[in-house]
Amino acid sequence: MRTIKNTIYALLAGTMVLSSCGKDFLTLEPQQNTEVSVAIRDLQGMRAALNGLYSTLQSASYYGRTASILPDLMSDNAQIAVSNSNRYLAQDQYVTASNDAQVSGLWNNLYVVVANANLLIEKGEALQLPVADTAEQRYLLGEAYALRALAYFDLARFFSQPYNYTADASHLGAPIVLRSSTTKEGVLSPSRNTVKQTYDQVIADLQTAIVKLNRRTSTTVRARFNQYGAKALLSRVYLYTGEWEKVIPLCNDVLAAGASAYSLIPASTLLGDFLKQNNPEVIFEVANTATDYNTTDALGYFYDQAGYGDMLATAGLYNSYTATDVRRGFITRGRRGSDNPAHIVGKYTRKPEENVKLIRLAEVYLNRAEAYAQLGEWENAVDDANVTIARADSDPASLLPNTLTGEPLIEAVLAERRKELAFEGQRLFDLTRYKKSFGKIRRGGATINVTYPMNKAILPIPLREMDANRGLTGQQNPGYF
Repeated sequence: MRTIKNTIYALLAGTMVLSSCGKDFLTLEPQQNTEVSVAIRDLQGMRAALNGLYSTLQSASYYGRTASILPDLMSDNAQIAVSNSNRYLAQDQYVTASNDAQVSGLWNNLYVVVANANLLIEKGEALQLPVADTAEQRYLLGEAYALRALAYFDLARFFSQPYNYTADASHLGAPIVLRSSTTKEGVLSPSRNTVKQTYDQVIADLQTAIVKLNRRTSTTVRARFNQYGAKALLSRVYLYTGEWEKVIPLCNDVLAAGASAYSLIPASTLLGDFLKQNNPEVIFEVANTATDYNTTDALGYFYDQAGYGDMLATAGLYNSYTATDVRRGFITRGRRGSDNPAHIVGKYTRKPEENVKLIRLAEVYLNRAEAYAQLGEWENAVDDANVTIARADSDPASLLPNTLTGEPLIEAVLAERRKELAFEGQRLFDLTRYKKSFGKIRRGGATINVTYPMNKAILPIPLREMDANRGLTGQQNPGYF
């Protein structure tokens, strides 16, 4: 396992394998040892480097599985089946250790994204290209900034307490590394920055991305960041920082593109069309193809009963849907071995061409609804929340009443987020940023009472990182060693 220092140096010391789609793009061999500038010296090199960045998101240690699973598994949405493949048992039981392989894999992949985004930004901005190429150069750099922002956002969410844990967000966040070095001596052992500094970096990167992506935005390929994806992600970030007034204009911009670029899938086809690549509701997704599919390590394999089928929904989540809510169809009440009843999740299958959804139009409505509710614009909040409710539930009685205000309205929006975004990697963070305690159902049906603030609701800094990086001395998350 690589540490931050080793990851950044290893990625910079060797020649990059420039492939447009293979997962071996960032498999760097130290013995090759040529200058990195040879790899990124023109648009072709920038394109290949960016493809490599996107391929890292596919890893089973990132959005290909772990980052998509843990926020639901460690919340009140999911549990591991009694009969299972021995994956994510520690997280299901809240006994994660600092040498946990799943945690180490996630940390490593996040810093692979950071290191390679740094490299692409540094080398790409320094290129002197013909005028005809500068528009694409700018756009590619915008995507790199957005991907670096996503990685740092995930580092903050998984490895730090929520933004409002301290009044000024001065608690420990991620080690921020923004520049590369081609020598071991040039890479320092970084300490952890504060959570505020981490979020400030995420926001700055997304703001830069939005500017650079503005002129050539394409909405036809949903597996690449465009300005709407960057704005939608930034709206989510501002929910986490509680800057409600900044959420609304970003959501307005994305929703204004809806008529021509994005639209909600109708209830009649939602269960089938959700899984389709480039479906009209997706703003950003992680692509999978038959040639780069994770096979038995894939997200769908972990859910699908024809695969491992380890991940089950909780009865609480299943019962939160009314009988008329089409989204209940993503969960089947049945039997799985000694789990009887078992709430079997059908939101993913083992088909290689299924993309992992990271940002959808429905979330943008709910982001704006939450911001409106927090700002006291009750009617607007109700209207936005009812967009996703009406799309999914045919019973008018399920709609939020126009008279709903205050804390009950905020709770109703959070409940709708739970139903709409289930198994899309957000539930735990929605609970912790609202400082909520909850009952976590573990394998076998026992309940773990997760009381905010819970040390084990965030992940440990990997043990090898702590041992190798002197800058992290004394900076392990509480409750871990």
